[in-house]
Amino acid sequence: GPSKRLLTGIVIEYFFAFGQLFLVLFANYIRTWRALTGAISLFTVPFVFFYFVLPESPRWLISQGRFNEAEKVLRRIAVDNKRDFDKDAYEQVKEEQEISMLDKHNQEGVMGLFRSKIMFIISINLFFQWLVQNLVFYGVSQNTGSWDLDPYLSFTLSALVELAAYVLVHLILDRVGRKLPYCVFAILFGLVALLVLPLQKFVPKDSYTRKVLLNSINVSLKFFASASYAIIYIYANELFPTNLRNTGMGICSMVARIGAIIGTYCNDALARIWVLLPVLLYGIVSLVAAVLALMFPETLNKPLPQTVAEAERMAMTSIRIGKPQSTITNGTEREGQSLTGNNEDIILKDQLQRNNTDDNQL
Repeated sequence: GPSKRLLTGIVIEYFFAFGQLFLVLFANYIRTWRALTGAISLFTVPFVFFYFVLPESPRWLISQGRFNEAEKVLRRIAVDNKRDFDKDAYEQVKEEQEISMLDKHNQEGVMGLFRSKIMFIISINLFFQWLVQNLVFYGVSQNTGSWDLDPYLSFTLSALVELAAYVLVHLILDRVGRKLPYCVFAILFGLVALLVLPLQKFVPKDSYTRKVLLNSINVSLKFFASASYAIIYIYANELFPTNLRNTGMGICSMVARIGAIIGTYCNDALARIWVLLPVLLYGIVSLVAAVLALMFPETLNKPLPQTVAEAERMAMTSIRIGKPQSTITNGTEREGQSLTGNNEDIILKDQLQRNNTDDNQL
């Protein structure tokens, strides 16, 4: 259900930071990069066996019409959590999905992300957000070697700052939502990055004050980049509809790798032109991303959209760009109806039922 999405999304980031701390420990004792790469690669061996242990997502199985497999997984989850399997609730979800699958648009592949205007805007915007956040995150992270500290200490401090950012995100995201913190962190990153201009102009080059201020800027940039990175990972999962979530997240991940590659080269190539150019680039694109993120709907405590139609309805209702052309109730479309009066009550009841269904699935 909605109350569990933050935990499952942020716990991945915790292990990401812990992995960096372990990497420093290994690097401290294994000083050749070839031996270090071989040593840490051994940790990936157990993942081969996860295929035989981890169940498939029941939500995804239902979205694909594989109802018998989904029921088996849900029954197993119910047993593991010492809960009763709610057969009636499951049959209701199954019926809704069967009706929903009659619409050919709910069964589309990657093109389903671009056929409707609203879904197209959300998808392109998310791809850009992922590119930017990976550009700035890896650009800043790989620049820790330029911190005026011991390289091992710099990397350790960077990992701890990243961990602190994830803790803060974990504490606030279910209180204030997704959109506001994401935009705030992205804007703060951009503003702090631009501080390098007055720092270079007004603070003497070899002064102790300049050293302290520059390190403070570097630490702040890593903090804000880590926070934004963690939020967009959770946010994107909640914006894509279930039947296109894997496809959308896959494209986001691909675009993100492009951003990481660009960030790696920016630190070297652009710095040859002007030493401050990489940081200024990161700051500007972060500000642009923050402005574009204002177009996203808020997803806090809202059921995950199952189809493109539901994702569009959530977007149109949240950002108030107009009235939906149709409303989805129990998997069917009611053409020409507005969200007022009795229809609003019906949809509210349906949303409450869906929340209860999500909780029962857990």
